[in-house]
Amino acid sequence: AGDQNLFTSLYPTLSQQLPREPMEWRRSYGRAPKMIHLESNFVQFKEELLPKEGNKALLTFPFLHIYWTECCDTEVYKTTVKDDITKWQNVLKAHNSVDWLIVVVESDAKKKNKTNILPRTSIVDKIRNDFCNKQSDRCVVLSDPLKDSSRSQESWNAFLTKLRTLLLMSFTKNLGKFEDDMRTLREKRTEPGWSFCEYFMVQEELAFVFEMLQQFEDALVQYDELDALFSQYVVNFGAGDGANWLTFFCQPVRSWNGLILRKPIDMEKRELIQNQEATLLDLRSYLFSRQCTLLIFLQRPWEVSQRALELLHNCVQELKLLEVSVPPGALDCWVFLSCLEVLQRIEGCCDRAQIDANVSHTVGLWSYATEKLKSLGYLCGLVSEKGPNSEDLNRTVDLLAGLGAERPETANASQSPYKKLKEALSSVEAFEKHYLDLSHATIEMYTNIGRIRSAKLVGKDLAEFYMRKKGPQKAEIYLQGALKTYLAEGWALLVTHTRKQLAECQKHLGQIENYLQTSSLLAGDNHLTEDERKSFCREILDFANQQAENQGQKVVLPMHSFAQLKTLHFDPPNAVVHVGGMLSIELTLLSQMPIPVQVDQIAIHVHFSIEKNSYRKTAEWLTKHKTSNGVISFPTEVAGFPLSRNNLPALELYEMYERSPSDNSLNTAGIICKNVHMLLRRQESSSSLDIPSGVTLEDGAHVLKCNDLILEPGVNKITFNTQ
Repeated sequence: AGDQNLFTSLYPTLSQQLPREPMEWRRSYGRAPKMIHLESNFVQFKEELLPKEGNKALLTFPFLHIYWTECCDTEVYKTTVKDDITKWQNVLKAHNSVDWLIVVVESDAKKKNKTNILPRTSIVDKIRNDFCNKQSDRCVVLSDPLKDSSRSQESWNAFLTKLRTLLLMSFTKNLGKFEDDMRTLREKRTEPGWSFCEYFMVQEELAFVFEMLQQFEDALVQYDELDALFSQYVVNFGAGDGANWLTFFCQPVRSWNGLILRKPIDMEKRELIQNQEATLLDLRSYLFSRQCTLLIFLQRPWEVSQRALELLHNCVQELKLLEVSVPPGALDCWVFLSCLEVLQRIEGCCDRAQIDANVSHTVGLWSYATEKLKSLGYLCGLVSEKGPNSEDLNRTVDLLAGLGAERPETANASQSPYKKLKEALSSVEAFEKHYLDLSHATIEMYTNIGRIRSAKLVGKDLAEFYMRKKGPQKAEIYLQGALKTYLAEGWALLVTHTRKQLAECQKHLGQIENYLQTSSLLAGDNHLTEDERKSFCREILDFANQQAENQGQKVVLPMHSFAQLKTLHFDPPNAVVHVGGMLSIELTLLSQMPIPVQVDQIAIHVHFSIEKNSYRKTAEWLTKHKTSNGVISFPTEVAGFPLSRNNLPALELYEMYERSPSDNSLNTAGIICKNVHMLLRRQESSSSLDIPSGVTLEDGAHVLKCNDLILEPGVNKITFNTQ
């Protein structure tokens, strides 16, 4: 307010000098003080711009009203300036505005032009007497502000210090009131009619203010609190405690164009939230884009990738909890585009060396993008042998329509996520190129950082892709590598699943011996269904029948996949016989086949020892191995697993509960393994995994045989006699 021309002449210096010196900002509730630089937006005084009662806007709030005058004439002051200041103050009082300052600018040039004037201090004194009785510091003098002199500089410094102090006092006071009002609004969230979208806009205004003060950490906290609040409501909804306002976010998904991270503020999505028209994906996208911007300001790009991966997985679950209708493939498109958008945003603010050194933070996004592109390829018929049919093509058209038009900020980028997805879905060849590029890049990243299990998992997906594309030779390499790792680490279910894939692969390649060996292991695998085990068992028996009829090449398979030797019972118990005596051996065999198996012959090769003192040696051996009445027991083994797994420590499992600090209610319950580091150590040596493909039968001194037997599933007892 006041002399507009005077202010205009001083504004360039004022706007430049005000933010130069930092001020210590002390906040309420014991929060640590911070040094901040104040930047102000000066607006001409108008009564209609003053905040109305109940208006919670903080961004447009006038924190300090300043009246500018260079009056040095008593008469002019009495007739004009005094009345003008009085009107100005009356308007402020009417709007409960108590933060103001009167600036009197004095100039030697004006003094020379006015010979008949009172001393200049008299105008300042009059203003202080008339308007600043109780607040004398609300009137300051600025001497020769446009002159380049030490006196002028001192005057400027004193004025700027006063201005910063008053601005900060007003800002702190009004910010505290705003925060109190915001907390009150938050506490009303259980009342009917409370709106999350309205509350969102209030707390975001606080975030904007912190961001303008370059207090990015405080700004980020506001968005994190909004994130946590919304997440809790979604979880409660899944538990049957739904808030009415959540229905706004349950509308069907009609657009899946991914995250937008190249704008500081996505005004389009912000407007949807403000008008309570945003979908769940709209809200999540906008919220994350703001968090991303602040994390980039804080130079924490790797946290962006970590949060992004959590967000994408959580959104998938939240859509399920809220029972939101999502077209098939839409979520895959959204996740794929979002992964690439985050990766490109990080690449835009980091150099190549930083990116290569922090692959561990970004590889999860590469892997998730690969997984979703694979799902889209299968869904749209781009991996089938015959290519996409008309239904697949229509689905692809619908998915591309849901992407909308490409955003202006990426229209000129040749490798934008939008263009990559559109190209990948355009043809079988384009999909294969993009999928293989992503898969190989992901495997290489996982391998480079030592995450071998994850690399093998992506390799298994590649193997499945190659099998569908009739390329079993390429598939076998990845399946064998994965199987070797899973065997070394004892992942029984993964071993079973991988062996099934490998069996199919070996069958296509015509690797008969390898196929039969894998089938024998699967036939005795309890992780498969009974029908699956019978199917693999019949494959072996059919092959055996064919070879018997055609007198073809014999294939020798190891016994441990078919049956396990449980005990040997000698009679006499010491297994020592004299010349002409009888030795009886009862063999207990556990058949692992799911059906009865006709066996032509079972033979035991027995080596007799006729060395001197052999009786004593035999007795010593029997004592050492603690046989009971001539019974020798054999340890139980899991077919196809290395014995070294048996030496691992037992699982140390503990129950875990997390309770709410406020009311001690149970939030989460789970089980944790405290010695996981001991159980999941990867074996460097693979020597224990090398299972011979063939078995050489040696001729012993004596062979005990039983002919034409049927091995039933489970325990079988077979007796052999020799003289």
